[in-house]
Amino acid sequence: MKFILISMMLANPITYADKATCLTAVDALKQIEAEAVCIPAPIQEQNASDKMVTHMMKMIKRLEQMKIDLSEVNSNSSHGGFQGGGTTKDALR
Repeated sequence: MKFILISMMLANPITYADKATCLTAVDALKQIEAEAVCIPAPIQEQNASDKMVTHMMKMIKRLEQMKIDLSEVNSNSSHGGFQGGGTTKDALR
C-alpha cells in the first residue's frame, strides 16, 4: 500500500511506496520543527488510455497462447496424431 506525506512545508503531497519510508520522511521534517503526517494513499482508477493498454496486453497474451496451441496441434497431426473424419474404422487411425 502506498502512503502520502502531507506537510505545510511541501507544495504538493509526496507518495511513498510504503509506510516505513513515509514515516522516515516525517521524522526528518519533525527535526526541523515542521509538522507532517502520513496517510494511506487512495486507490486511483485507471484512465481510459491505461485501460486500453492493459486490455491490449491481455489480448496479445491470448493471441500468443492461441498461436502456441495451434502449433502444438499442427505438430501432433504431422506426427501421426489423431486424424479425424468419416464414421468408419479409418477415422480412428
